[in-house]
Amino acid sequence: MEEDKEKILIIPCSGIGKPSGTIARLAAYYIVEDLLPKETDTVCLPLLVIGDEKTRQQVQKFPVITIDGCPYKCATKSVQSSNGKLAASLNVLQLYRDHIDLEVKSVVDPGPEGEKFARIVAGKILDEIRKIKREKEECPSQSS
Repeated sequence: MEEDKEKILIIPCSGIGKPSGTIARLAAYYIVEDLLPKETDTVCLPLLVIGDEKTRQQVQKFPVITIDGCPYKCATKSVQSSNGKLAASLNVLQLYRDHIDLEVKSVVDPGPEGEKFARIVAGKILDEIRKIKREKEECPSQSS
């Protein structure tokens, strides 16, 4: 990650074995790799969980949006316990309630409807990024 430029961190669930974890990761990658690669980045959630100092410093320095895949909220809780700058927290299962018609095939292959749902989740992340940017514009002294 470029340390000299302000980024917004997107940290998805690591929910290996859960379709909702796959959706969280796909949505994060859509943002970080495809839509806003210069403005966003991600960190490895397991490194944060084990207390990796560099990862902790990143979540303390930059605003963070977490995407949890289940009610345990591991991504959110890990950022909070690291004294990170949690700007927003989304939950895939809550978002899915509004899109129950979209079938996520499996963990390995979410299928076309699963990919569509991941893009919907990515849209929600984009909404949160816009809010963060607006707040920075309104209160520039709080951006560091």
